[in-house]
Amino acid sequence: MYGVRVSGVDLVIRGGRVVTPGGVLSADVVASGGLIAAVGRGLGEAATGARIVDAADCYVLPGGVDPHCHLLADLASSSRAAALGGTTTALSFSLPHQNEDTVAAFRRARDQVATGVAHVDIGLHAMCYRPEQLTVRDVAELVALGADAIKVYLAYPELGIMATGAGLYRTMLAAAGAGLPVQVHCEDGELIEALVIEAAAAHRQGPVTFAEVRPPAAEEVAVHRALTIAELAGARIYLTHLSNAEAVGHVRAARAAGNTAISAEACLHHLLLAVDEYAGPASGQLLVAPPLRGRAHVAAVREALRDGTLDTVGSDHSQERAVVDPRICPDGDLEYGIAGIGARMPLLLSWGARQGIAIERLAHVLSTGPAEAFGYGPRKGRIAVGSDADLVVWDPAPEWTVATDSFEDGTGTSPYRGTVVRGRIRLVSLRGRVLAQDGELTGSLEAGRLVTTRRTGRRE
Repeated sequence: MYGVRVSGVDLVIRGGRVVTPGGVLSADVVASGGLIAAVGRGLGEAATGARIVDAADCYVLPGGVDPHCHLLADLASSSRAAALGGTTTALSFSLPHQNEDTVAAFRRARDQVATGVAHVDIGLHAMCYRPEQLTVRDVAELVALGADAIKVYLAYPELGIMATGAGLYRTMLAAAGAGLPVQVHCEDGELIEALVIEAAAAHRQGPVTFAEVRPPAAEEVAVHRALTIAELAGARIYLTHLSNAEAVGHVRAARAAGNTAISAEACLHHLLLAVDEYAGPASGQLLVAPPLRGRAHVAAVREALRDGTLDTVGSDHSQERAVVDPRICPDGDLEYGIAGIGARMPLLLSWGARQGIAIERLAHVLSTGPAEAFGYGPRKGRIAVGSDADLVVWDPAPEWTVATDSFEDGTGTSPYRGTVVRGRIRLVSLRGRVLAQDGELTGSLEAGRLVTTRRTGRRE
């Protein structure tokens, strides 16, 4: 038994299979004052005035921590989807406006989250569109404002946001000095630019061309480059949305060589979908960068999830979509970006259970791993005494089919529409407050907070 009987109990989840860092227990979970007060058997029997939830035949999981989100275009709608899908902490990037510097954009994002429009807790990471101009002083100011990571792109020269090798190195040096991890979008923008020019000259257009001009090789070379620069700078690196065999192979090799300052992420769509979707009728809804990959690459990413190479699974949820490069879509009728913050947890649990992946491993990549990668643990991402009472009750038995509006994210589409899912989320709590139950939102907008890591010494 963890913890002891407590007074002032707010919530008791009774009789579930509780997924803890030490394994799966048949136990009750008691929440008091927003925290997990005890985990053990028969703990809720004497609780008076507490909400009692029967979790028989269900798993009790730590609330999901989504490490990769673009939510600020509509924080209310996107965080509602998060709550319905079992994600209780979403790590979102700031969203710089044109010609807005990194610090100003982060300060504006921080003010937006602080207005109280989020259903779930939000951690903010600084999107850096001007890596060549980011200074040590800028990084110190970001830390003071509560930034928990910096995101840099090795792609998108056409948008003017691609980091050079020198820019990435200097950013990593500054981040290392401040204790911040650097998230890197790894696609070789110069190679992609050459392929776009080639495709445009041949009048090749559409979703298939979108994937062809961003081949696995462009990701592989960028991952190797980013890992090398991070090691030179002594920086912690977080590799976003890895999607192919060679990319995850570089992570394995770097760790085998002794580099442990690496976190590696896959996204739900690269685990569940493949490139042949681009030949189908829904292709325009499935464009994402890096694009969907061939089935051999999908299998390799899945194996990396199984064997521990991957630390996290994110959604890369985009609340608004971006127009595809007009050189390969001159009509302007194709957009890219995937909605998935609501789908991430139930679909991965369903798929993982069918694949025979241990529930503890799934809980790690959905919750514990993301929290640890960015310093939010042990407060977030685990069921343990003293952690936030962010809890999900998941019933593995029922089947249902994803519809366009299953998660009410307001995007009007879902890349997973028609997917048959095994298992349903019965209840979601944030710091002991029930946010959602049986697919219905019950919490208020005031539930969500801006959260920062222990490094800043405060939680807001």
